[in-house]
Amino acid sequence: MKTVEEAKANLEQSLTFVEDRYKVGVGRADWQTKAASDNAEKNFAQAMAAAISKKTRQLGVKQVSNAAWQEAASVKGGAVIATRMRESLDKQSANFAKVYSPVMADIGRLPPRTTDFRTNITNRVVGTVESWKKHAGKL
Repeated sequence: MKTVEEAKANLEQSLTFVEDRYKVGVGRADWQTKAASDNAEKNFAQAMAAAISKKTRQLGVKQVSNAAWQEAASVKGGAVIATRMRESLDKQSANFAKVYSPVMADIGRLPPRTTDFRTNITNRVVGTVESWKKHAGKL
């Protein structure tokens, strides 16, 4: 298992190439299709009751092309992502450690792996996900 320090070092090493990878990802992204979907509209409506009657979110999404979004995301995000990540390394590491360390302890207490994938999913994957959610305060 990795230590928190190793995870931080891995993240720090990624800063040299994250800007270019970010721009490539933005170039391939299809932001509008999912953002304009009925499912996204349903989720938004549940949280934003005032906007339901006007459907202002859906109209706004449809007014922005993927090309316009990609350009803005590349120009604004690509230029600052590595800098902002570098500036947040200590905070990220401290916050990650609060969740990661107890999750690793929980994983160490899970039943051993078996030859049956369904049993492993039930006993290990579900337990791992539950631990992450619990220690992140989402369970």
